[in-house]
Amino acid sequence: MKLLVVGHTYLNPFAQKKYEAMKFLSPELRIGLVVPRRMAHVFTTYRPRRSEGFSEGEYHVVRSFLERTNMTYFLDPFSFGTLLRKFKPDRIHIEEDPHSLIGAETVFLARMLCPRARLSFFIWDNLNRSPRFPFGPIKRFLTRYGFSRSDLVISGNREGERLLREAKGFRGRTCVVPQIGLDPADYEGEAPREILSRWKGGDSAPLIGFFGRLVPEKGLVDLMEALSGINGVPWKMVVVGAGPLSRELETKWKPLFGDRLRLEPPVSHREIPGLMKVLDIFVLPSYGTPRWIEQFGLTLAQAMMAGVPCVGSSSGAIPDVMGPGGVVFRERNVAELREALRSLLVSPSERARLGREGRDFALRNYTHRAVAAATLKAFGADS
Repeated sequence: MKLLVVGHTYLNPFAQKKYEAMKFLSPELRIGLVVPRRMAHVFTTYRPRRSEGFSEGEYHVVRSFLERTNMTYFLDPFSFGTLLRKFKPDRIHIEEDPHSLIGAETVFLARMLCPRARLSFFIWDNLNRSPRFPFGPIKRFLTRYGFSRSDLVISGNREGERLLREAKGFRGRTCVVPQIGLDPADYEGEAPREILSRWKGGDSAPLIGFFGRLVPEKGLVDLMEALSGINGVPWKMVVVGAGPLSRELETKWKPLFGDRLRLEPPVSHREIPGLMKVLDIFVLPSYGTPRWIEQFGLTLAQAMMAGVPCVGSSSGAIPDVMGPGGVVFRERNVAELREALRSLLVSPSERARLGREGRDFALRNYTHRAVAAATLKAFGADS
């Protein structure tokens, strides 16, 4: 099979590992990755970086426009069309929303230039929103247009798959597979001594961690309030990230907690495995809003791969992602979050048990190989 994949996610070599694993599992597979010139992100601007596992002929950077978000960018149609004619794919897999400009452009050009190629999408959307006029009708039209020409949609979570059938009217094949995987080897070995010394300082208190965007919907204020009520139990907390809540953390919660709370800037994907190994507990206390709900929570998978027990809210996909590797509390319920943290802080044996079960779950479901195999199985009807 000749597979052409379109998606801004693959600007980053970390994400490309899934398709490297797919090439290993299916040597006869020919893959082309198509990415824009850049993509803005809350922490940085991503630019193309090709993994060593792909040759120049397999990694295609196409001139792009409006790269402010993944919804607005599109590719130079002449250059993209030339690539489609030359590659002659059997399947075009679009890892963007069908109502995005790039999603609609890819479907349109594929139908014109590669009419025999099968089309498929990967989506994250697990919230049935109704955008205001005129965006609502436009998005619904583009979604119907894309899905009507596709035989497969892979969703990153179970709720997204349910909405495909019940709210979006998709009648083709569906399955649930994470978008990207992890390398277990990155999470083996000892925690970095320098980070251990800097974050723990020789203190035996369990270290709780949060990595991500510092925005209200990630539940950070709920987390701080929960911690403020845990008395008589030693703990430390490290928050890694940036965002609108940075100032509140610095001015309100840091003075309250003192040395128990450490604030760190965002880190790259390659640094996360080492940092996760320093933690004793990882927490993701997100809550849903009318416009957003947790779609996966990659940091949970990363924590579990490192053998770190997790505490997560009931928001969106979090309970499914954690599986047996964590404790679930009702989102926005500070008392339940506080009790979940307290129970793990006082029980090293329970932390160890959850860490083992989470690691086993991650090895079965979240490795590059596992994600690649599940995606290949979804594509299997092509053969």
